[in-house]
Amino acid sequence: MEISLFQEDEPLQFERIILYPYPDLKRIWTRIWVTAKQDQVPNIDIRILNPDSSEDSSIFLLAQTDQKIDRTIHMRDPVPGAIYHVIAELSTGMGDDLESLDRREFDMILEFRNPEEKQPGFGFGVNWDEYQRSV
Repeated sequence: MEISLFQEDEPLQFERIILYPYPDLKRIWTRIWVTAKQDQVPNIDIRILNPDSSEDSSIFLLAQTDQKIDRTIHMRDPVPGAIYHVIAELSTGMGDDLESLDRREFDMILEFRNPEEKQPGFGFGVNWDEYQRSV
């Protein structure tokens, strides 16, 4: 019997993205889950747009081999309580060979949310009501 560690029957895509602003509101804890695919190393681009749609912060992660990725994004000019727009793109290749695989967008209010107290974060792929009820 062979147990596969990969999800060959599913496309390479984002499974979940969760963002939690730190108490200082200058840093955003970010966790990203992607489909586990053998021999596929996707690029991940996360951009946080200011309320006026200009870019505040971004990270570009080239050829990621992990299914779960943790990063901290540093905000340039944080405005407490403002609504920021987050764009996440998953791709493979580089330059002319760049292929877009998945794109997700969602809003984030710049306010501290405490995951240790089961407060909902921002992102997609999580049932926040169920999360708050879990022990």
